[in-house]
Amino acid sequence: MSPIISKVAIGLLILGLLIGFGVGYGLLGMLVTPPIHGLVGDVTIVVLVPLSGALTTYGENSKVAAELAVKDVNAWLEEIGAGWRLKYIFEDTATDPVTALSKLKMWHGKGVLIYHQMTSSSELKECKAYADANKLLQISCMSSSAALAIPDDYIFRNIVHSLKSCQPIVELMVTAGVRHVIPTWRGDSWGDSFHDAVKAELEKRGIICHDEYGIRYDPMLTSFTVQAATLNDALTALLKKGIPKDEIGIFDLSFDEVAIYMADAATYPSLREVKWFGSDSTANVETLIKNEAAGRFAMDVKFTNPTYSPGENPKMQRVREHIKNVLARETDPYAYASYDIVWYLAIALHIVDAYDPDAVKKVLPKVVENHFGASGWFTLDKNGDRAFADYDIWVLREIEGKLTWVSAGTWKYLTGKTEWRIPIYS
Repeated sequence: MSPIISKVAIGLLILGLLIGFGVGYGLLGMLVTPPIHGLVGDVTIVVLVPLSGALTTYGENSKVAAELAVKDVNAWLEEIGAGWRLKYIFEDTATDPVTALSKLKMWHGKGVLIYHQMTSSSELKECKAYADANKLLQISCMSSSAALAIPDDYIFRNIVHSLKSCQPIVELMVTAGVRHVIPTWRGDSWGDSFHDAVKAELEKRGIICHDEYGIRYDPMLTSFTVQAATLNDALTALLKKGIPKDEIGIFDLSFDEVAIYMADAATYPSLREVKWFGSDSTANVETLIKNEAAGRFAMDVKFTNPTYSPGENPKMQRVREHIKNVLARETDPYAYASYDIVWYLAIALHIVDAYDPDAVKKVLPKVVENHFGASGWFTLDKNGDRAFADYDIWVLREIEGKLTWVSAGTWKYLTGKTEWRIPIYS
């Protein structure tokens, strides 16, 4: 072999080794440091929110809270030099399950994979199968149906479900001396599961739930004259059996339509002479303040409504004052949960640095567990729901000639008892 050929061969060999080493090193680098899918520009979250229909009050409150949170989050992202910003798009569901699913599908078609749900349980349930099948992450600040407490799905809920919230409701009935309950409820996923949970808790406490007189109604009703008349007949039947009025309670599971229901019930004097009990979905509703006849009826029947309490903290106070300034009214705990969900999503997205529902889903429980927000501190249970909570007891009072929602006390999770600030049943 000539010296020239030998030198060429050696050179090619060395070049081949260098190229091979370079390729190998590059491949090794890719294995050690995976490609970065960095977030840039606007990261879109679609909010399905009832800005009309039976949950309008709650939808408006939660929307205003979320808008404040987006502003706060984007200020934080700018401060840390992040190359992306959170973009929230609000879609009105009209408190209608079919509309909610339709809008979810529409935005999924546009590439949106993460949803902030301000919807009812019925709307969330309608969206669930499609969202789970397509791995669309849904984080709810309103749904409390126990039927949706399912592990390993694509739903997280920042409030406790009805199996837990029935305890403070029944404790109120015990405190009030009620031994017989007539239930009336929305005929949907939320109403049915909540009714069943409360009935089971009543039986544990030795209180009779008179389902033979129970009134399950169509959530789309706009008049309750028939239901009010039927409720009055049920009360009359119990009184004829010799049951004292002060031992009878009416348990109502409604949304904003409670004002129409109570206005119709107010035409029956007997219905005004027994105690009424509600839930977190009738606490602080604006409709009872705007409807004078219904609001005064609610005061007369000592209508009590437990809703989970975030506990006083600076973040909660800031959100409350912001909503008062914007909407000129007291807000509800759903709004605090809504504010926090924006932060949970932003922090999780910042950690995973990708618009990836599965990656966000994986880190979200730890994010929640280590974040003290406007809705306080808590952990998620195995179903992805808020694991525990105290409950404030909301009632209507007349203050300076104006109907106003007031927190009369707090039911404590650790003791199972209510600490009263305003005596209700004395």
